[in-house]
Amino acid sequence: MMIVLFKDHQNPEAKKGVSELLIRGIDREEALITFTGDSVALPLRNNFEFTQYELTWTTSTPTLLSDTIQINHRQFDIYLNRACGYKSTYIFEDPSHYMLTQGAGWIEKLEKIKDTITDEKSAHLAIYH
Repeated sequence: MMIVLFKDHQNPEAKKGVSELLIRGIDREEALITFTGDSVALPLRNNFEFTQYELTWTTSTPTLLSDTIQINHRQFDIYLNRACGYKSTYIFEDPSHYMLTQGAGWIEKLEKIKDTITDEKSAHLAIYH
């Protein structure tokens, strides 16, 4: 799982939560989750070298703002043992991400925090809004 932090683009050190954020994986029929908070864990696809998400935010006006992002990654599997099987490590490719949305959206900037995803304890990507 990739941990994504939501941050304030005017004050980059500060977290800035989102409410009622609809997260949908591209090529999936159903929404993954509707989320409220300042960080979220998102799965990466293990059968492709990229994962795409559409992030739709309902603002207070109630206007829908939508952005689509692509995360580029490579997966490496390490055999642990017969009982545990394999552990996957993801490494971000260069470039690590793309904004697929053109025009007005709600995301100001994406930033890679870590190159490698080995655990779910710390943030890997920041979304500034």
